[in-house]
Parts: sequence; C-alpha cells; structure tokens
Amino acid sequence: MRKKKKYPKDTNTERWMISYGDFLTTLLSFFIVMFALSKVNNVRLKELAVSIQQAFGANKFITVTTSKPNIASTPKLIVTRVAPKIFKVSKSNKKLIKEEAHESAVFTGIESKIKSFTTGNSSYKSSLRVYKSTRGLVISLKGSSFFGSGSARIIGKYHPLLKYIASELLKVKNNIAIEGYTDSTPIRTAKYPNNWMLSTARAVNVLSFFIKSINFPPARLSASGYGKYKPVASNRTPAGRALNRRVNIVVLSNFLNNELPKS
Repeated sequence: MRKKKKYPKDTNTERWMISYGDFLTTLLSFFIVMFALSKVNNVRLKELAVSIQQAFGANKFITVTTSKPNIASTPKLIVTRVAPKIFKVSKSNKKLIKEEAHESAVFTGIESKIKSFTTGNSSYKSSLRVYKSTRGLVISLKGSSFFGSGSARIIGKYHPLLKYIASELLKVKNNIAIEGYTDSTPIRTAKYPNNWMLSTARAVNVLSFFIKSINFPPARLSASGYGKYKPVASNRTPAGRALNRRVNIVVLSNFLNNELPKS
C-alpha cells in the first residue's frame, strides 16, 4: 500500500490571508470613523478616537478640537446687488391696453342694457343669458323660447327683443358671429333632416332678422350651425337639453384674432 506524500504548507497563502483580514478590519474602522465624523458629535468622537487607538495600539492620541477654524485667509464671496430694470410700457402698448379696457367697458354697458330690457318685460324673463367669454360678449338665446319645436322660425313676440339687441350692437364696430346649437335628440323632417341643418337655419334666420329689421351691415355678420356637437350641459336630463338648444350672438373682441374672413 502506497503512502500519500505530504506536501509542505503554503506559507505565502497563509500570510496573504492574514494581510487580507487586517485590510478588512482597517477598512471597517475607517468607515466607522467617517460615520462618526458625519455626526459632528465631539464627545462621541473623542471616545471613538481613544477606543480605536487602544485597539490598534497607537502611541499618539488623536486630538479633537472644538475651536472654530480660521477663515481669515479664505476668499470672500462678494455678491453685488443689481437694481431691477424698470419695465417701460411703450406708447403703442399703452394705446392697446387703453383700447382693450374701453372695449371691455362697452361690453359691460351692452350687457347691462340688455338685462335691464328683459327685466322690464315679464315675457322675456329667462329667455336669454348675457355674459363675457374669452371670445367677447355672448348673448345666448334660449332655443325653446325663440323657436318652436323642430322649427327655425323666430316666434313673433321675441321680435322686439331681437330688434333691441341688434340696435345696441349696431353702435359698436365689432363683428358679430351668430351660432346655432341643438340637443342630441334626433330630428328628421321634410325641411330639416338632421339637427345640424336645424341649428344652421336658426342662426341664418337670426342673421336675416338683423339685416331686415334695422338694416344691419351684412359684412359684419356671420352664421354657423354646430348641431349637437358643442353641448354646454348633459343631454341626459331635460334641463341639460334645454341649455344645449340655443343660438349664441357673439360680439367678437377686436383683440383676440376674431376677424371674419376678408374679401
């Protein structure tokens, strides 16, 4: 039976393993010191320094000072205070601002007059709404008041009200867009096969009334129909459908790129 040969121990490997272990211990100690420094607790830092020195058998002690560092030699950061520039409004901008404010005041005046006219006549009560929008001044005629069901003919008793509105709008230079809307209830008659045609016919009839009643300049007018596609309320309720049936007379602002197409 053959005897196994005994190989000499690899002393270099053992020495390397011991050195690696010392390295890890030193690295761990370093991170402990860094962590302690980040807390800036001088009392704990002193205790930690003494413990580390005793563990590694150091001859000199680490001293921790609480005195403030000398910053006399450090460069100073000079912050100069810059005076803010005064914003100057040019003459053209001042004129534009003045004209826009004037237009807003004119719209407010028209709104007030129309509301007063309807308040003084009980038959016109709740027949329209007047309000400002991002496009200009909106006079929203209630469809169920001004028109019969499925009809584009303007009911006679509302002719004086429309004539008054037209006369007030004649005093300004703004263009007028007349827009018809309906609810989502389908309509199919010999004259109006769908809601879109009905809404357009109502807008055109209001436009024609403006021209015939007070000779309103046709070049300032436009008519369009949107049918059921621009609702302002839910079509699921009678109240919502009533709000969607309307004809809007929009006094277009001169400052919002609302010009009608030029010839």
